[in-house]
Amino acid sequence: MPLVQGLLWWKMAQRERTHINEEQRETLKSFFKEGMARVGSPLIPIAASATGLDTSVIDNWIGNYKRSFKASSEPRQSKAKVHIRELSPYNLFCRDILRNKGTMNDFKDRWSTLGKDEKHKYCQEAAALRAHGQAQDLSPEMRDLRIQMHLKKLKLEVSKLEALGVETAILSFDRHKSNLQVYELGSNGAIDFLDSTDTVNNFALHFTASSSATTPSTKDKVNVLVGKVQDLFNQKYKEAGGTGRLPYQSLVNRGMTIKVTGLPNSLTLKKPSFYGRNQLEAILKAAEEISFEINAAQANPTDMAEGTSEHMDAEGAQKMKEESSETAITSQHDDCR
Repeated sequence: MPLVQGLLWWKMAQRERTHINEEQRETLKSFFKEGMARVGSPLIPIAASATGLDTSVIDNWIGNYKRSFKASSEPRQSKAKVHIRELSPYNLFCRDILRNKGTMNDFKDRWSTLGKDEKHKYCQEAAALRAHGQAQDLSPEMRDLRIQMHLKKLKLEVSKLEALGVETAILSFDRHKSNLQVYELGSNGAIDFLDSTDTVNNFALHFTASSSATTPSTKDKVNVLVGKVQDLFNQKYKEAGGTGRLPYQSLVNRGMTIKVTGLPNSLTLKKPSFYGRNQLEAILKAAEEISFEINAAQANPTDMAEGTSEHMDAEGAQKMKEESSETAITSQHDDCR
């Protein structure tokens, strides 16, 4: 018996000595602000996958983190601020992984092997977005990431209800999408019911009919702005001596660098579809002040095909969703510490 107690004590001591590095701590804080504020939260398994920490370690961290608020002499944050998601380089990296059809299981390994230059890029983008107050002006990619996080939480709650004998059905329709796709989530019995009725189709048609009778959606307006900013960037690129369209992939591969001046609100150069609506409008207003300076060989003719695909992605939300090979680009004049 003493031997068993000794082993248990040793395991507990080992668990208490688990080191949480700064990167993991920031990720846990982000999940805490999303609602992972208690032991048993459905976000804990997701946080464990993202950080590589054991769920028991995260349980202990939640308690310690909550106690740190009580021990602090500083005034508590208002409830509204607690629910604002902090934009960090890691969160933006997760956005790109999901956009390129990756999974949450890819987060930890791919971030740990990411090069210094790539992490520097995400650092620049996060700083620019925080400065611009992007928390309330999400880009399409960040919006999709947040939707997936909420749906993941709903799925876990439905599973818990089913285990208690409760049949649950959830239908969601994205008003920003141009298709009739409805996301179905439910217990086995509830899904059988949906399959045997026209409930899902009626749900989609109801919202499609109501949206067609009103003004175009915000998503459509954003796509128009994306196209205008792409045209503006292509024009500035030609004025700087470039040929064809702005070759975003060459910038990603370090085949060339472009120094940009005049972008408002400390924004960085990147694919226009990565900007939010307010950012796109600000760029168009500052069009006269924006200039490009090419610091390497001009783009070759093959870049024109790449530019064409960039233009196509502004012509429809479906095209923009299917692109998976490009990532956000930052200009060389920013300094990320």
